[in-house]
Amino acid sequence: MLRDERVQVEAAEEIEKQRRKDIEQDQQALVQTRGDSVNALVNSRYISLAVIAFVIGIVLENSLLIGLSAFLLSIAIIAWLWSRNSLVGISYQRRFLHTHVFPNEKSLVEIIVENRKWLPVVWLKIEDTWPYDFAPIDQNDLAEIAGNQEAGLLTNAYSLRWYERVRRRYELQGNTRGIYDIGPVYINSGDPFSWFERMAVIERTKRDYLVVYPTLIPLEELGFPLKDPLGDKRVRRPLFEDVSRVIGIRDHQPQDSFRDIHWKATARTGKLQSKVYEPTRGINVILAVNVASFELYWRGVWPEMLEYTLSVAASLAQWTAEEKYSFGLICNGAYAHVDQSIRVLPSRRPSQLKRVLEALAGVKFFVTQEFGRYVLDESPRIPIGAVIVMITPYISDMIKSASIRLKTYGREVVWVVLGSKRPEEVYGITLHHIPIPIEEPDWKAVGDELMVNYGETESEEIAQRLEARLRFLQSLNSVEGSEGEIPYE
Repeated sequence: MLRDERVQVEAAEEIEKQRRKDIEQDQQALVQTRGDSVNALVNSRYISLAVIAFVIGIVLENSLLIGLSAFLLSIAIIAWLWSRNSLVGISYQRRFLHTHVFPNEKSLVEIIVENRKWLPVVWLKIEDTWPYDFAPIDQNDLAEIAGNQEAGLLTNAYSLRWYERVRRRYELQGNTRGIYDIGPVYINSGDPFSWFERMAVIERTKRDYLVVYPTLIPLEELGFPLKDPLGDKRVRRPLFEDVSRVIGIRDHQPQDSFRDIHWKATARTGKLQSKVYEPTRGINVILAVNVASFELYWRGVWPEMLEYTLSVAASLAQWTAEEKYSFGLICNGAYAHVDQSIRVLPSRRPSQLKRVLEALAGVKFFVTQEFGRYVLDESPRIPIGAVIVMITPYISDMIKSASIRLKTYGREVVWVVLGSKRPEEVYGITLHHIPIPIEEPDWKAVGDELMVNYGETESEEIAQRLEARLRFLQSLNSVEGSEGEIPYE
């Protein structure tokens, strides 16, 4: 019994310690911007008016005017001190029901504002920067930010008594794949007469972020074989082998590869001998994702193709997790404001699927390296015997040669091609052609539509960009000399 009471006391002390720590962090995060300095008091019109009235009262020997000026001066000082302390002890928190959702799924957020002091706050305005792509369902809750088309301001007004806490709830919906920062928070308050105003920014709350995963598509809808999307298990060896661990030799068999030959034993016996490897308990699957929409990736991006590529990768990641495989991810894309490619090391942990989906959610269109060369550069980090699933809109000569080299290095290679053009099959490489279900747009028509939608001030700049782009594509057509290779005219 005494032990339970001691545990409760320790828990209460820990909660109080954390509460004080939060208060200190909130106060350290408050950044003064204007309205609470001594100059604001000295330069106030009310102080100037009180001083003028006091001087006139002295000259005219009018005690009523002197008393009125003293009263006005006292009120101004009290209002200034009230404003100085209006944001002390103010706590702002967000509590989410779900921070990770799939497109069009809903979540809830609870906004908690608390006044942790004896001084009441007559008025308090809080503006929280919020992305439109994971915003409250009622769009009227967000105010526009000038020059920012990606985020708005979630605005709330409060009047808090001493030690009062207020909760407000909003229903959210994740609309578009991505990782979104929340914040910073702008807080505005002051004295009851609004003579002085204190404004501050809480940067600490910007650590909150929301994630919208790529859309998951059932593999049967994509057209993968139901038994084994990574290839026919019947043509594979019944056990996966670790080629770094040789446990014996045997006579060479027709299905053995050239690298399996044990040359010393062959020279000793006079017959071809093959290595016998130690069998492993599982299989490593590496999802290699190509974010480039076109073979000449500097031509630009096809947004629908990029989203389709990431959705197929996410769907295969879910399947490998369900099959209890060890799987990882490499991608020649990058996160926002980062120029490094994405890598998630293979694992069989329960949290692996979340890590991979979150990585795919944050991919932006920035090609760090040509895909074939990128996979070759990453291959030393890939386990021997792993299955490399290349998810790409096209198969170039570089990707083909890289795949053949990977096969000779002991990796299984699977192509998942998403473009409309079916590539030529290569012996030993499993091919799945899963073309995107929509036609590639006529980019010239898209440009004309943009010209109509934009204002006159921007239309000339857009026209120059489109004209330069079309000239570039036409020059590529003339160099390549093949129809259908570049779908532009």
